[in-house]
Amino acid sequence: MTWLPALLGAVASASVGPLVGADTAAYWQQDVRYEVVARLDEATGVLSGRARIRYTNRSPDTLGDFYVHLYLNAFRPGSRWADRDSIEGQRRFNDLVDPDYAFERIRYSSINGVAVQPEFPYAPDSTIARFRLPTPLPPGGGLDVVIEWDARPSTVPRRQGREGRRFDFAQWYPRVVVYDRLGWQAHPLYPAGEFYGEFATYDVTLDLEEDQVIGATGVPVEGDPGWERRKADPRVTVDLQRDWYAERAQRNAGCRALAIDQGRKCVRFYAEDVHHFAMSLNPEYVYEEGRFNDVVVRVLYLPDDRAQWGNGVVVARTAEALRWLDELFGPFPWPQLTNVHRIEGGGTEFPMMVMNGGASLGLILHEVGHNYLMGILANNEWKEGFLDEGFSSFQTAWYFEERFPDFDGYPGLERFVLDQDLDGWSEPVSMVSEDYRDFATYGTMVYTKGQLFFHQLRYIVGDEVMRAILREYYTRWKLKHVTESSLLEVAETESGRDLRTFFGQWLHGAPVYDYAMGKVTRREAADGSWETSVEVRRLGDGMIPVEIGSAADGAPIIYARSSGRPEREVVRFRTTERPGRLMLDPELRTHDWNYLNNRERRFLTFLNDAWRFDIYVHEPSRRDRLVSSIAPTVWYNEAGGLTVGTRVRSNYLGRYERHEMWLARGLTGDDPTTERDDAWFDFRLRLSNPMWLRTPRSAQSLEAWVLEGRTGAEVAWEWERRTSFASPNVRRDRLTATWMVTRNMTFLDRAQWENGGTGEITHTAGWERSTQNAQWRMKIAYGGGIAYAARDLGARFERRYDVEPFGRATGSAAVRWSTAGGAWTLGARVFGGGYLGESVPLAQRAIPVDGADAYERFGNPLIRSRGAAFVRPEFFYHAPGNGNLRGYTPGLGGRWLTSINLEVERVLRRSNRGPLRTASVVIFGDGALADSLAVPSTGGAAVTPLLDAGAGLRLGLRIGDVDVPLRVEFPFVVSRPQYAHNRRQGTETIEFRWLMSLERSF
Repeated sequence: MTWLPALLGAVASASVGPLVGADTAAYWQQDVRYEVVARLDEATGVLSGRARIRYTNRSPDTLGDFYVHLYLNAFRPGSRWADRDSIEGQRRFNDLVDPDYAFERIRYSSINGVAVQPEFPYAPDSTIARFRLPTPLPPGGGLDVVIEWDARPSTVPRRQGREGRRFDFAQWYPRVVVYDRLGWQAHPLYPAGEFYGEFATYDVTLDLEEDQVIGATGVPVEGDPGWERRKADPRVTVDLQRDWYAERAQRNAGCRALAIDQGRKCVRFYAEDVHHFAMSLNPEYVYEEGRFNDVVVRVLYLPDDRAQWGNGVVVARTAEALRWLDELFGPFPWPQLTNVHRIEGGGTEFPMMVMNGGASLGLILHEVGHNYLMGILANNEWKEGFLDEGFSSFQTAWYFEERFPDFDGYPGLERFVLDQDLDGWSEPVSMVSEDYRDFATYGTMVYTKGQLFFHQLRYIVGDEVMRAILREYYTRWKLKHVTESSLLEVAETESGRDLRTFFGQWLHGAPVYDYAMGKVTRREAADGSWETSVEVRRLGDGMIPVEIGSAADGAPIIYARSSGRPEREVVRFRTTERPGRLMLDPELRTHDWNYLNNRERRFLTFLNDAWRFDIYVHEPSRRDRLVSSIAPTVWYNEAGGLTVGTRVRSNYLGRYERHEMWLARGLTGDDPTTERDDAWFDFRLRLSNPMWLRTPRSAQSLEAWVLEGRTGAEVAWEWERRTSFASPNVRRDRLTATWMVTRNMTFLDRAQWENGGTGEITHTAGWERSTQNAQWRMKIAYGGGIAYAARDLGARFERRYDVEPFGRATGSAAVRWSTAGGAWTLGARVFGGGYLGESVPLAQRAIPVDGADAYERFGNPLIRSRGAAFVRPEFFYHAPGNGNLRGYTPGLGGRWLTSINLEVERVLRRSNRGPLRTASVVIFGDGALADSLAVPSTGGAAVTPLLDAGAGLRLGLRIGDVDVPLRVEFPFVVSRPQYAHNRRQGTETIEFRWLMSLERSF
């Protein structure tokens, strides 16, 4: 679609054009000053406060309203947050009752001495409060706003929380809404997206229990924050930094104006040029301190955290993060940075403070990075979240690249995003947070694809220029509100490139990139140098510069770079020696989805493949090549005897060009084969997911075989439907056209196969749903076709056949429900199936009692034919499916069947490492009502009741990349024992019987 690049370029121009070219000289932001006095009642968890907010209008507009955020009201029933949780199937705050939910309630409010009442424009959500101004506020005018309020965090932590005497006051006070060039940014709080605040001065005086230990934004200019008493090393002199804001802090009375009760204390913090004030309290906190240059690093953790957080570990990691960010952007402008171990996992950032749930270097780098990217360079997090989340993820990855030479996070990141693009899940990186499909999409686009955006920018401009961009961006925009256009203007200035199309496509679209190498010519010049011209063809909508280099594995030589914009571009370059085979983007940095067309063509195309010996339990894929694997095959059956052959399989990206070919021949056998069988190799060929049929969330295959007495072919198309890539609710459909006919009955178990064939079309629909403790599955398959009986040895076209139409349908529904922790699991499944035709079905199309039907067993060489490795007189294998009465022998099938399967499983072991991942014991029972054609009834009735029951052992094995569910089960009870699978010990109803399987029971 050649119009899409132009459209995305226009979108980019429209979105950033008005602000590009306007440097910071035209920039303005409002002036806000908070004076807050608050008292915490730990018994109720309520913080009661009074805020005086002095607001100066520096905008060119006259204001008629004033807004504040009451963020704690998001964490309660009735909020937009809770409603969005419900839509996405979560129950966090929806069901909380008093005193567990959060609130932030205004008790009194006045503006310029006039009492005013708050309005809630998004009611019943109350995260935004609006006040009508008594008189309009002109440019340069000021407001004196007084608000008294009560605030309580929720007992369910999310960016705030409380637990006993532990309080994370990430949100807690009426926070002034930003007024910028687009007006008031009065936006409710949703799960996706975060915050946006005005830079301000905070003077916060707190009345607390005497033994509380507090970490907060700013400097403790008065009172005891508790650090001296709780410091880990008594030799350390705590630096309170009293002098940092001393002169300005003396302007207010602070603690001197409060009457503090016995057993309580007053602590006063002061901060300037920050857009939020956060604090965390816990009397058990242990305090450690360090320094990076003039910045004091404070760390507060729990006594049990000492091994991970203590002994200077987190202090050093936090200081190292500051060192890296100082190198990348510039000096930290604030006096201190506090890192606390919060109640919740993960991490959240605030000016001069991070609240982390862990002590890893990666988490600390990311969250401390937000003090620059969000704190100092203050973007609107709910509108352009990539400017902080994607950006900080990028700088974290860059740090690990610099620090650890073997680290390369780009391939995995790029491949994950590519799968989102190819499956149609990607949305623009820059969007209003709640407009994304769901929270998972928001996180993937803003954090992950947002990170990749910065990697791509770095690829385009180079490392040196990228560093220059970051430092100039910081120098120009620190302690200001930033937008996409702020970054774009700096990036274009420092790189000397037009980056509008790149920004437009990556941030406001989701194009697919595809470049192909066309004609290549080489000509030796008179001076002995070589002139080479390369045709670069753009097949996708995405546009990005493309390097041209050597195609050999290893470190490539880069000869030239294409602009990547025209649909056809010829690039010429000169070299001293004749260049070897060429490749577009040899370093794999353009996000090109199809690298199979990036190499200079060879006559024998299979030479482009990466060939390897197949080890079966691991199927590697490569980003830049088709991987082809070859391996010998060996199996056994009675007719062919020892069967040896070769399997070749290939894939690109593990999902496209998934082709497989088997070629095999039996060396010996108990039964003679026909002359035709003796003269031919068996083969099976499967072609899947060709590149030219790429469609989001779908798969196609074409298969043909002449194999162990059967001939056939199948065409299939599969597609998946779900609301999001992370949705637990999935529907999968499969449409197949299948032809299968017997060719040599000596290979076949005549209880499961008759001499004949079918041609049929089947539609299969499957549904899956997962909840916290349960997994539900349902599958319906229905179709029909013709069945024909072959005379003599089968499908010879000169023979006559008896042909009959038929219909066939099966359906099943299953659930597995686990207790909390997963120690016990209850499984239940019901099944029904039927065959409609004038005659009884061929055995291979009957509805089986025991499990998989003959066509389903055909794909497994271990059970495909008579006398195969798992089909021996002394070996009892269960292939699950259909009736699934595991105690009964294969080959029992009729025109219809209904069944139920029940299991109770107790997990004994669970591990994420080693070959043994799980071990459990199970008791089971299966029951069915079967057609008497399958199992004759005792009284001549049309219905035969069947039952089995027993116990078993299950092991979840991990071999290479393959999960192997090993089942060893003992169906001690079989109601019709003469039809039991294992009759070696006898034919009583209760006998010792065993069977095994390498497949899950259902």
